[in-house]
Amino acid sequence: MNTKPLISVIVITYNQEKYIRQALDSILAQETDYPFEVIIGEDFGTDGTRAICEEYAAKYPNVRMSSQDHNMGVTGNWVNCILQAKGKYTIDGAGDDYWNNPKKIQIQADFMEANPDCVVSVTDYDTLYEGKGKILHNTCETTGVRPVEGRIQKELLTGTDHVCGASFCIRRETFLKYIPTEDFMRLAFPREDWPTLLILTAHGDLRYIPVSTMTYRVGQESITRTSDYEKIIRRAQKDKEMTEYLYTLFPEWGPFEDGPYFDNIGYHHALLAAYRNNDYKAAKKYAKLDKHPTKATYMARTWLTFKMFRWLKGK
Repeated sequence: MNTKPLISVIVITYNQEKYIRQALDSILAQETDYPFEVIIGEDFGTDGTRAICEEYAAKYPNVRMSSQDHNMGVTGNWVNCILQAKGKYTIDGAGDDYWNNPKKIQIQADFMEANPDCVVSVTDYDTLYEGKGKILHNTCETTGVRPVEGRIQKELLTGTDHVCGASFCIRRETFLKYIPTEDFMRLAFPREDWPTLLILTAHGDLRYIPVSTMTYRVGQESITRTSDYEKIIRRAQKDKEMTEYLYTLFPEWGPFEDGPYFDNIGYHHALLAAYRNNDYKAAKKYAKLDKHPTKATYMARTWLTFKMFRWLKGK
């Protein structure tokens, strides 16, 4: 009997005590013909997440903790887990999301096996709006906003792609061959999915499977949704450094000219976070710093228009 896992499920988590059990239970409930392993990258958070992960690793033979002795950041943690994986494919399983389809592994593994030119597959997903308790099922198919397929570097660079990185299934051999893992870890990229896609889709296709397999949470504190305005601005600068680095890998893209965009986008995202937090003082501050004004910028000029904009967005 072949016991080597075909699939390695990578679960990176940090301070997600509230969600991690549901995430792990949904992965372990998978119905598959393939052996799979679960590698948990608990990044030395400050809550009870690590104790829960250790409990699962002790209980289930196919679950193990990644070997690390310090906080590595999101990209370092993720890459470190993939380097320790044994599977032919890796599937992402974020610690604050959960899988809604017991056939997720089977669906994506079968698809990857049948499509050797595919280096990464993604699926449709449900969106859970945490604050409202509402779920938008089959988000891509319902909204009509589907991922662009193929070798999509241009779409990724211009922001016209619509890929949910939380549903990734990656051909691990291609990842190890083309991803500069040491650089990814050393430079501490603020996100792992976008730079990985930019590199992998130079060497194969991204393909979309129109079946919902996971539920993506929106509204909770996270890397991309935080109430720490300075953290948002720092992230934009790290995005700038990451993109500049990626341009050095692909000279055919031409010179990197998006510095001013990244210098401003942190202020714009901080402004949007201030709207979410009903924080007029912060909104007014970051609207003044936003050099590329939008309707959100103008509406932050007075308390009344600020409230009106929030009300309109709420409707």
